[in-house]
Amino acid sequence: MKATEVIRGGQTPKWGLVGAVTAAVGASVCCIGPLLLLALGIGGVWVGSLTAMERYRPYWMAATLVFLGVAFFRVYRRPKAVACTPGSACSSDRGRRNKILLWVVTALVLGLLALPYLISYAYAGDPEAAATRQVTLSVRNMACSACAVTVKKSLTRVEGVKDAKVTLSPPQTVVTYDPAKVSVERLIEATTKAGFPSTILAEGGKR
Repeated sequence: MKATEVIRGGQTPKWGLVGAVTAAVGASVCCIGPLLLLALGIGGVWVGSLTAMERYRPYWMAATLVFLGVAFFRVYRRPKAVACTPGSACSSDRGRRNKILLWVVTALVLGLLALPYLISYAYAGDPEAAATRQVTLSVRNMACSACAVTVKKSLTRVEGVKDAKVTLSPPQTVVTYDPAKVSVERLIEATTKAGFPSTILAEGGKR
């Protein structure tokens, strides 16, 4: 087929997009990983090791933005006239597909980066407690707001727990529970299986 002169847009952003997605997953796994595993019924103290990646989250986020920048540069770089065969990588149809792919992946990546914050807002409200006793547990391995959500869900899904207020600073949870249905030891077991070992700080009387 005869080549014709066309205006070429950017190049395929494949590696930039792959890098951006990988970095975004790395930035989110510290917070989303424990919550996802809890939802799947997978637990263990080892899960808490995922939260250790929180310290690297800023670097993963920076890498994500760098890879996205590379992808945008390759797609939207200054066009120039070249000899191009219809259907090849430099054709205008391929350029449009690259732009669509770029924006779809960008939305996905930004969603992954924002997900830990969105989860924390979604579970910000605490239902009104109606339990008879309270216990304050010191919780280890919590590194972000999504970790606090995971601890909260690991406790509230236990029968007999009425409410669990979790804070990052200090790293603890105040659990309101029915002692006739659940013991403090069971509460500690629940957070530990979710990857966040806990110990008793204080026990309250009847409410």
